[in-house]
Amino acid sequence: MITIRIADNFIPERTYSIDVLFSEFLGLDYKIMVDNAARDYEIILENGNTLLVRDIFFGKFKDGLDYLDEDQIPLKTPHFENPFTAASDIPAIFGTDELVIRQGKIVCGIDIFASSFFMLTRWEECANKSRDSHDRFPAHESLAHKRRFLHRAVVNEYVEMLWNMLSHLKCGQARKERAFRIFATHDVDAPFLHAMKSPLAAVRQMGGDLIRRKDPRAALDNFNSWSKIAGGDAKRDPYNTFGFIMDLSEQFGLQSTFLFMADRRQPEYDGNYSIGHRSLRRLMADMHGRGHDIGLHASYGSFDDRKQTKKELDILKAVCFEEGIGQRQWMSRQHFLRWETPTTFNNLEAAGINYDSTLSYADAAGFRCGVCYDYPAFNILERARLNLRERPLLVMECTIIDERYMGLGAGEAAFSFIKSIKDTCRRFKGDFVILWHNTRLVASPERRLYSRILRA
Repeated sequence: MITIRIADNFIPERTYSIDVLFSEFLGLDYKIMVDNAARDYEIILENGNTLLVRDIFFGKFKDGLDYLDEDQIPLKTPHFENPFTAASDIPAIFGTDELVIRQGKIVCGIDIFASSFFMLTRWEECANKSRDSHDRFPAHESLAHKRRFLHRAVVNEYVEMLWNMLSHLKCGQARKERAFRIFATHDVDAPFLHAMKSPLAAVRQMGGDLIRRKDPRAALDNFNSWSKIAGGDAKRDPYNTFGFIMDLSEQFGLQSTFLFMADRRQPEYDGNYSIGHRSLRRLMADMHGRGHDIGLHASYGSFDDRKQTKKELDILKAVCFEEGIGQRQWMSRQHFLRWETPTTFNNLEAAGINYDSTLSYADAAGFRCGVCYDYPAFNILERARLNLRERPLLVMECTIIDERYMGLGAGEAAFSFIKSIKDTCRRFKGDFVILWHNTRLVASPERRLYSRILRA
């Protein structure tokens, strides 16, 4: 068994980082020895060889939460060449270019444990109070975006560097076997355009077409569509692309997850439907019957509201139970990707969510958490590991396509960028988590792009 000597401060933070890298990601057996004389992370292998990882960050503080300050976010992130990495260089969030290789010993100047902790826990977002119009931490304020490594799975790179150093020192253990996986997820903001619309709403839309938009043809077409679809033929609704989504997932051997909204506290932002509607119940039962999963798309205002989060999951579970939909695990994603660290982690944990997949930036795709593996969340304020697991979202279609965000359109530029993220996940045998809304699969260009991405 590997022995790891650590200093006697920041024990919850240090042990969390060590366990995620050694046990969760590499699958190695180890034990921790706390030593008040330790100045670095000393990793002693069964054969006596030693890897010394410099304690650059936590070693400079007394125990506590003083480090949760914007001044502690590094101004620079140098890139160092390192023979133990696959890339030509590696970003060092905390650390130096020190690298000493001797017989039976390596000294590594990059503090891979604190650097990984920085990315995984998202404490940067607690320290930096910048927010956009939806109270979200924006990509352009992140260290990864500023220092141009948001497109890199930097924590995966640290894991590979750690493993290669241990292998050089002839670690006697085998690492965990992994396989590349695709997680196709679909937030259901609007399941139907017409099928659940009331006669009054249909008339209002017709009036808007005639008066505001001065388009009598659209008024007639929309009213005719509504009258046919509201009569019970929901399959003809333009937003009902769920059959296409499931057919495509099944073609590639994938299991889609459809995330539904269960409550509408703010109708101007939240979904335009009731989860208890008979059309939704039939749709969810069909999804479950075909082997796909149901999850919670937590409402706009729930990200900082523990009771509301619990209420919404309870509503969703009750509807699923009534329709004979049984699942062992429940996944969630926050509407508009609204998030507050660590509040939202805690809310989801308390509600009974097993996996969350919110953590991507709305304005720029990439590795917000620096990793393409799922991992246990950590409450930085209570200094405790949670049961909730985060499976970071890596690509959301509107982030890539829409002019207000990255503006790459639905052609080759978008395909190349998304494929580069997917290829990174494949290289690390990680999880490629993609979000494509059902309402964004009406037009042919986006259908083709989504199909190409799954096929690539």
